[in-house]
Amino acid sequence: MPGDIHYEVFFKKNRKSGWTLSEARDDRDQAIRLAHSLIAKQKDASVRVTKETFDKEHRKFRSVPIFEGGAETMGVEKEKTGEARLPCLTPDDLSKPHARDTIRRVLTNWLERVQAIPMELLHRPDLVENLEASGTELQHAVQKVAIASASDSDAGVHGYVKQLNELVQKSLARIYKDGRDNRLPEYPKKANFADIAGEIHKRDRRAYSLRAAMADRLRHEKKYGDKLEALLDMGDSLPEAEDARNFALDEVDHYIAEVIAFDAGREALLGKCKDLGETLERLACLFDGDHSADALNLAPSAAKRLAKKIKGRALPACRAAIAANILKDLERPKRLRPTSVRDEVRLARDLASRLVICADSTLPADALIKAFASRSARLLQPEIIDELLRHSRGADEDLDRLIALEENLVGEANKQKLAGYIRSTLGSPNADAWYVRGDAKPLERLAKLTAQQAKILKGKYPERDKLELAANFDALGMKIVDDSKILNMVEAGDRPALDKATGLLRLATGGALPIGNCSADAQARALRHLKSAVGLSEAQAEDGRPKLRQIQGMLQELSQRQAKAS
Repeated sequence: MPGDIHYEVFFKKNRKSGWTLSEARDDRDQAIRLAHSLIAKQKDASVRVTKETFDKEHRKFRSVPIFEGGAETMGVEKEKTGEARLPCLTPDDLSKPHARDTIRRVLTNWLERVQAIPMELLHRPDLVENLEASGTELQHAVQKVAIASASDSDAGVHGYVKQLNELVQKSLARIYKDGRDNRLPEYPKKANFADIAGEIHKRDRRAYSLRAAMADRLRHEKKYGDKLEALLDMGDSLPEAEDARNFALDEVDHYIAEVIAFDAGREALLGKCKDLGETLERLACLFDGDHSADALNLAPSAAKRLAKKIKGRALPACRAAIAANILKDLERPKRLRPTSVRDEVRLARDLASRLVICADSTLPADALIKAFASRSARLLQPEIIDELLRHSRGADEDLDRLIALEENLVGEANKQKLAGYIRSTLGSPNADAWYVRGDAKPLERLAKLTAQQAKILKGKYPERDKLELAANFDALGMKIVDDSKILNMVEAGDRPALDKATGLLRLATGGALPIGNCSADAQARALRHLKSAVGLSEAQAEDGRPKLRQIQGMLQELSQRQAKAS
């Protein structure tokens, strides 16, 4: 950063978070305007701007606060006296994957604007000249890296800025010199990649030389989509010798991975998608190498070509970039299907099933589970639940829709929250109106309730919630039993005692009564008839023995069901 004075803007999101260095500016007014814009975005945020003056005598910066705003003020910043140490020391270090990723992040806007990637920037003098002529882009990139480095160390921003400027100047000087000295191989547009890669491998085997040749070829392509097609063409034209082939394919892989790491590059690969769900469907097909999938029918040809190569396990870096995109998109707050909750739920389930099957070290299963659990939590927001239940024809359909959601949720906490929604629905006046006083016959309403309880017992809710919900269904069932006197009706009349016992047990075992007090009441009544004098007499008769065996079988079945439910 030029001069002996700069201004540092510190930011704190809320009272619980810590102070972080947001940015450094040369201009005082710019720094204060930035501080105002930061607190305007978040009402609980706090900011502080300090003037940093370099003390030449003691070789360190002196800090003076010039502005504070927001919910709270900042404590006195401890002066940093450590020595700045960058992980990259030479121009060659900037070509390493971590350094290229940093270049991508701090120069994203400029690189997307000129439709280029870090690998090109490191090997094309014309692109470097363009960057230098852009004004403050390079300076701001240096500041971003310096601020991030200083926040994690005991050295100040100025030390990192100085080292970074020296490294950048060395790198620029090398690229310009290599260009003047014709050390950067050319790649004519119609040349054969196999010949060029084979010649470079035979001559010096330097990745720098091949990358420079590839960058020269991409100079003719002005859009990410065209660059992808050119790179895929290179992947189709590899040297025959195994060593040279692997050498060339590795560079093609990293070049393509860098293109699709950009949002604009990914869009060039996938094409326009109607929503986030369609984007993830296409990414999942690419990750799995499913080049014939319907989801890729409307995607650019580059997507199918890349999927076919990934299927052959040829491009691991590309597959890793796609995996990173999948996780990033799953964690976004946007809906998969903004127009339909049901379609969203269905797609989330399909994506989870597909991705978990093909999960590996590139796309770990635990990271997927975490991402889908986070997305499941968003499905349980009140406005989403309201949309899910919209146009329902009653409490029974409300429960149908809520219970169906359970198998599509990931995470115990989310299933616990869903149980709360189900519990609330069961206790609502609408549930009483539909089940207890509804138009359908009592046995039909009881059967519906029993079917819903059975789904709950089969579900994977936390055990405590499952038992509570089962009891809630049973309690509502008892209201129907008491209100309709349905069990009294079965007992009424002049039928034999064993027939009455059989009728009661059929209700309990045939899906007409919920497990719990409802079925226990029917069981108790059946046993009372069985143990009565009339029942014992009928059991000893010739035609009573088959009935007795049937009753014993139903009692055993009922005991097993009750034990399983508890």
